[in-house]
Amino acid sequence: MKLIKIFLLSLLTISTSAVAQQFAATGMHAAFGVSSVNPLATFQNVSRYMESDDFKSLGISAALYASNANGTDQTTHSIEFYYPDAASYQKAVDMATTSPAVANLLATAAQNGTQNISESVYMNIREKITAADVDKNKVFYVWRVETTDFPRYLREWDKMIEEIEDEGIAGDSYGMKVAFAGALHGESLFVWAGYENQQQMIEQLSTFNDSESFARFNSRTQSFSSIVANEISTQLAIWNGALYTE
Repeated sequence: MKLIKIFLLSLLTISTSAVAQQFAATGMHAAFGVSSVNPLATFQNVSRYMESDDFKSLGISAALYASNANGTDQTTHSIEFYYPDAASYQKAVDMATTSPAVANLLATAAQNGTQNISESVYMNIREKITAADVDKNKVFYVWRVETTDFPRYLREWDKMIEEIEDEGIAGDSYGMKVAFAGALHGESLFVWAGYENQQQMIEQLSTFNDSESFARFNSRTQSFSSIVANEISTQLAIWNGALYTE
């Protein structure tokens, strides 16, 4: 990731595509990857934190994911927080330094043998999702993309999205985020798509991967971008899901 992040942020809403304007997004996403030797203990520990007054005071959505396929990455679970704006993110950062609930979360994780693997922050730039999608989407496919020409990649991505929406092969929910800090595999972009289950994911991705629109997109972007990692994860729980689309 050689691009200057402030420069990236100044370009986030640039597009002449009506579809891109419709799906433009704001907000932040903080992901904490961990390696757990006791999945049940991890689920219970994270759930206790999400039920705490400290977390509830933030007024944000959060979710816990289990990694199903992520190559050699040692991450078994990802704890993710979704902030509507920078102010809500700042509030969470400030609270974490003195929160008894956060301290208990970290101490209990250490006792259970859980190790921190990564911490990353992403900025939303494109997103298509409804409240119904938040409820039903449980499986997620992720493309981590490195690009040396972000504005051009975004224009080509918007063009592809418009094409597959017109063709009726776009998924119900998907999005793109800029890696602002961290980035597990050094990616510039975090691209995702949500599905109800593994079968739906396989069927819909097979159609998408075989499409001429995707082939044209790959041809137009391969000289300045590459996929550095692909992942599949399952959402184990979501807290305050209704806030995600408000």
